[in-house]
Amino acid sequence: MATSSEDKDRPDTDDAPSGEADAQDTSREDGEGRADAAAPARASRPAKPAGAARRPAGKKPGARPRAAAQPQGGSLGKSMILFLIIIGGLAAAFAYFGREPAPGAAGPKWKPGDKAQVEVTLVSSDIKDLACWSAEEISGRHCAFESPTKGWSKGDADDKKLLRPYTTTDRVQFLASGLWSEPALTGKLPSARFAVKCTYTVEGKMKKPGVRWSSEGAWLDRTDDWYTGLLSECKLINP
Repeated sequence: MATSSEDKDRPDTDDAPSGEADAQDTSREDGEGRADAAAPARASRPAKPAGAARRPAGKKPGARPRAAAQPQGGSLGKSMILFLIIIGGLAAAFAYFGREPAPGAAGPKWKPGDKAQVEVTLVSSDIKDLACWSAEEISGRHCAFESPTKGWSKGDADDKKLLRPYTTTDRVQFLASGLWSEPALTGKLPSARFAVKCTYTVEGKMKKPGVRWSSEGAWLDRTDDWYTGLLSECKLINP
């Protein structure tokens, strides 16, 4: 087959020099080797668990949560003081309202000259604590005070003439004299609250007296009239 001059002069591009072919084969093998070496390294890295929660920003690994702030000792002390104040206030209120008649209770319908059997509730300190004030005098008997600030100036302080407020065990209230001169109350009295049964001779009514149940307490101005009279024939009940 004849060959033209152009074919003779054109270089043979299909067959590369042996040196260049060897270099290309070597570089290809090196690249494949590096890829093969990297694959086990990536496979050996442990995968992150799918449900792992992200750490909040600013938190260091392994940091423990702060413990809740403990209450200070001063708060406990203030709570105890407040508790004692409340209990003291309730005790004072019960002591005061315990002397008041039951709401809606109908009082006795006495008239002058009546003699009623009454059971009076007392403590031994009532002899100095119980008092009333009024400028009125009934059957020669009167309160220890003419006004809230002025003592009685028209006579002596004989127990049989000195009216004091009393409460019965069924919560009837009245003014009476003579109780503390009764033989049953002149000796040693019980240390706790006690009761006496007496005959109450009704002599009249005093208009809106002021009364107090403690020598250190405030006057209580009554809006109703109170019976007055004399207590006698008193006996201690279960001394």
